[in-house]
Parts: sequence; structure tokens; C-alpha cells
Amino acid sequence: MINMKDLIKKQGDMIRKESGMNITEDKIQVQGLGTYDYKSLKRNVEKKIKDLTKRNIKGNHSGIGKNQFNILSVMWLALSEYEENN
Repeated sequence: MINMKDLIKKQGDMIRKESGMNITEDKIQVQGLGTYDYKSLKRNVEKKIKDLTKRNIKGNHSGIGKNQFNILSVMWLALSEYEENN
């Protein structure tokens, strides 16, 4: 008999594989960026957001490109999925 918790975990693993993210234990692998532990990924996202906030307050909206926002987006999504599943 299949346990409901195991079934949900298997479905979550399939979704992460389809999205290009593989989460094992406390390691979060973000495709195209590398592997992070939860604390370092969260700290990295916080640092990027603080930098953006400081730039916005100063009115300095140059020097940040679409690529940097895409990286932040992928990291944010990885954190979100990790937190939902743990």
C-alpha cells in the first residue's frame, strides 16, 4: 500500500525535475547556477534584494540588467519550492 506522504513527495520530486531544480536533503541545486545549501541561498537572495533596495532609494537604476533579475527570480523560486516542501 502506498503511503500518501510518499506519494506527495514523489510528485514534488517529479515537478522539481521538470522545472530543472533538484532538491536533496539541505542542498538545493539550481540549474545554471550551482548547488547551494538553504542558508547560503537565502543569504544570497537577501543580499541581492538589499542591493536593489539601496539602489532604488538612491535613484540609481542603472547597472542592473535583465540577466541579474532572472538570476534572482530563479533563486527565489528555488527557495520557495524548498520551503513549501520542507
